Amino acid sequence: MMRLIAEARLALVASWRALTFKQGWKAGFDMSLDGLWRSFFAAVVALPLIALILTGAWHAGGTIELGTFAFGYAVSWALFPVAAAAACLITGARAGFVPWVIVHNWAVIWLYALQALFWVLHTAGIFTRELLELAFFLYTYLRILVHWRIAYVSLGLPTITSALAAAVPILAAEIAVTLLYTATQASGG
Repeated sequence: MMRLIAEARLALVASWRALTFKQGWKAGFDMSLDGLWRSFFAAVVALPLIALILTGAWHAGGTIELGTFAFGYAVSWALFPVAAAAACLITGARAGFVPWVIVHNWAVIWLYALQALFWVLHTAGIFTRELLELAFFLYTYLRILVHWRIAYVSLGLPTITSALAAAVPILAAEIAVTLLYTATQASGG
């Protein structure tokens, strides 16, 4: 367990370095097949941030069902590698699949951290409702840029091609979330 925690720490630092255009970021990742499987530990590392996000949303009057959210969270972690594999096949970047999933899994923790920060600031009364809405409006575009950056550094594709590759998992996730919440609303849950 201690080795997994140490790997998580290195990968978080490395993903921050990749997202902030710093050299030497690759050294913090285990790009092996074992590293791929261990990178899904990031879903567990993100859970305290998820708790902050949900608590903030509930405090603000949100009606997020915990079961629905948990199912959507699990689906999102399972869906990314499938959509990324499709994007890698389409773009011919098969060799970049494992690095892409590994870097993505660790880097998205920074996105969860940012969302958690927004909710904490709102709950503390520092962000008004309008400021929270503005922050999440801007977050939508930042999220796209982060995913683009992850695809670009991982796949070794040209800028525009990596943007198109990054769009595949984003679109798949948006469709899955929409279907999940539509089904939940239709069933009355």
